[in-house]
Amino acid sequence: MPQVIQPQPLQPLPRPDCLVWYAGDPCDELMQYQLAAEQQQWQLSLTAPLEKQIADQQIQIKTLQLRLDSLTAEAFESDARNQAFLDGMGAFVGVSLAFLVAIAGFRRLARNSPPAKHEAQGTSPI
Repeated sequence: MPQVIQPQPLQPLPRPDCLVWYAGDPCDELMQYQLAAEQQQWQLSLTAPLEKQIADQQIQIKTLQLRLDSLTAEAFESDARNQAFLDGMGAFVGVSLAFLVAIAGFRRLARNSPPAKHEAQGTSPI
């Protein structure tokens, strides 16, 4: 839950104790300067806590992004391992079936072939 930030109390600047006779006289310039300083102090009192909160949240976002990236990489690696295992099992099953089919075909051919006839002299046909 986001925290509510309270603005810091302003430190009042002392008011000049002079009289403004015309626009742009030294007393007027001093009052304008103090008014601008008060406004800047007020703005800083409001924005400084918010800027700190933004910086903290940016750090949290970067941390979560790094964690998400590592979890995504782990998931991809796990999927790759599973796929490699399944591919290996499929290749093993395919080679085994091909080997069994080759043996069964060879046995069938050997069973259906006519028996070899030996010559009467007892020598081999070679």
